[in-house]
Amino acid sequence: MRIEQYDPKSDEDKVRACHGLIVAAQPEDDPSLPPPSLSMLRGWLAHGFPDEPQQCWFATADSGAPLGCYALELPERENRQNGFLNLLVGVGSRRRGVGTALLAHAGRQADANGRTLLMGGARVGGPGAAFGAAVGATAGLLEVRRTLDVGPDLHARLPGLRSEAEQRATGYALRQWVGPTPDDLVSGVCGLYMAMADAPHDVAYEPIIWDAARLRAAEQRSVTQGTRDYSVVAVQDGTGDVAALTQVAIDPAGAPGWAYQQLTAVTRPHRGHRLGLLIKVAMLEWLATAEPDLRHIMTGNAAVNEHMIAVNEALGHRVSDTFQSLELPVEAAVRLAVSGLPAGRA
Repeated sequence: MRIEQYDPKSDEDKVRACHGLIVAAQPEDDPSLPPPSLSMLRGWLAHGFPDEPQQCWFATADSGAPLGCYALELPERENRQNGFLNLLVGVGSRRRGVGTALLAHAGRQADANGRTLLMGGARVGGPGAAFGAAVGATAGLLEVRRTLDVGPDLHARLPGLRSEAEQRATGYALRQWVGPTPDDLVSGVCGLYMAMADAPHDVAYEPIIWDAARLRAAEQRSVTQGTRDYSVVAVQDGTGDVAALTQVAIDPAGAPGWAYQQLTAVTRPHRGHRLGLLIKVAMLEWLATAEPDLRHIMTGNAAVNEHMIAVNEALGHRVSDTFQSLELPVEAAVRLAVSGLPAGRA
């Protein structure tokens, strides 16, 4: 087996091969969601998390047949002790030591970059979770995925939900846009991204500090991916505080009828006014006309995030799957390479 690094910005063949492995594995690994489009994957591999380096590696058999791949994010600002690993073994190559080889290889790369912990995740009950348990990974935060079915029944309930929210959310005006954040809202939107530091997260994860450059880099990645990104904010009258934000992404090249909930956040001084419900209802009303073919919106929340889950359940989200974060010390991953199991060659 050969494990080779590649540049997703220039090696289209490897990106396409990774995409093929993902599509084939989707029924086992993530059956409640359609696979990402090629353009969505290409943009993510090429840019990763904004302003942070990412390594992409691909494994082939001696015959040249694709076996698996991984992407390893190596943050340089926050989380400098962590490596964030997304690892995939092709469906026909599982339980043959390929995953162990890729994990050991990723461990060596993380170790060479001064990391002490690998972090990832997998669907509860799926092959990735079984693999994590087999190599001794520690289970962390549970994330529950919910899907909102969009159609006449939902649209009929929206006026009542908006009225309910508006009774508490007085003194706020709504603004909406598609694509990059308007210049006058950049600072406020960064503040809302940073408000996510209050959301439940693993102990080893350091919340991200957002600034204008990082926000613009994230928006540029969306341009590369080809998504349509919808945003709604609530702005407090008088002060101009950007108090709440919700965002939804549409992948035109992906499965028809699907959208993906991105951030929803309310800053601490403005919580308790039903702003989360108000902006999500406003988003759904907007999408009803802007994206008339929309049928499903996927979102995920930490299982202990009671406030956001309550908002989603009020809208009618149904539970569709559960994922769990996984952690493995880098030294444990490196040891796999000397335990008698195959480690591949770079």
